[in-house]
Amino acid sequence: MLQGYKSFAGVGYHVNIEDPLGFAKVGITAAYTPEKKLPGNERGHVDMTGSYLGWHGELSWNRSDFYDLFGPTKRSRKGNAAKGGYDWLLIYDEPRKLDLTFDLEYYDKIDTLPNAQNVQTTFTRLATGKVGLRYTDVRRSLGAVDEEKGLTWMLEFDENHVSGQDIPQLRGGLDLGFALPLAHSSVWMRSAAGVASGDRNNPVANFYFGSFGNNYVDDGTVKRYRDYSSLPGFKIDEVSALSFVREMVEWNLPPVVFESLGTPGFYLNWLRPAVFAAGLWTDPGRSALRKNYASVGTQADLRFSVLHWYDMTLSVGYAVGYQGSRRAGSEWMISLKIM
Repeated sequence: MLQGYKSFAGVGYHVNIEDPLGFAKVGITAAYTPEKKLPGNERGHVDMTGSYLGWHGELSWNRSDFYDLFGPTKRSRKGNAAKGGYDWLLIYDEPRKLDLTFDLEYYDKIDTLPNAQNVQTTFTRLATGKVGLRYTDVRRSLGAVDEEKGLTWMLEFDENHVSGQDIPQLRGGLDLGFALPLAHSSVWMRSAAGVASGDRNNPVANFYFGSFGNNYVDDGTVKRYRDYSSLPGFKIDEVSALSFVREMVEWNLPPVVFESLGTPGFYLNWLRPAVFAAGLWTDPGRSALRKNYASVGTQADLRFSVLHWYDMTLSVGYAVGYQGSRRAGSEWMISLKIM
């Protein structure tokens, strides 16, 4: 198999191991990047993941990723990482769910922040503890292709330990959706806010924003612009802040459903358009650092099926970014979700 590491391509092998009932799962990936521009200690890559019921863990050395070959978002990282956590379902009464999560992460010999690919570190070790709470109660009508109404909220507390310092971060979010009289059309208000305690010059203390976040070929969420850290029209991690408030209004237009377009081995399901506008206020409590940003854009998602079994989504988006009243940039996005 092919693997991506930073901006280079490598080769490797992946194996999955699991019990007959699928409760316990282990995935192992070993790869090598034969690139002379890389130091010798970065050419080998190992990543092991495991899960059992609500438990999950990961061990990695110079983590590589197949999807790094296709676009701007990079998941590969130099160094060693050990992660573990537990997801506890407090409420499971669909569509209502309440999930409490615990995670511990340790990184060594790193040169880049784990969650910000364009931010270099001045340290090599980082330990992080996370506690999160997430509630969802969303609904859709018969024939819909997306959630049409309801609410979700989340609250997460992170404690970062680096260079003898403890740097806490607190972040929350609230999404409210309302169905419109138009068939399968809805409006969503998506809010997020966060605050951290630490030095503005310390990269760990900041929140980072920018870009749609989709790769040209991807396996992640299709509508990545809904994430709190997304800011289409700006570069990845271009905007940073110790505290922030983000508001988004999203209008999901009625989808176009294809009844008989294609063949049994390849056919189109639906086309889902949406428009959005987001405002971001960084460091609102500090007049010397306070800045305002905005993003206005659109995205259309085309769902199609291949060989009766594989559902794929082709997404195209465009957005314009503003800093204050000044146009700061624009961004095109095209992405094919294959898994």
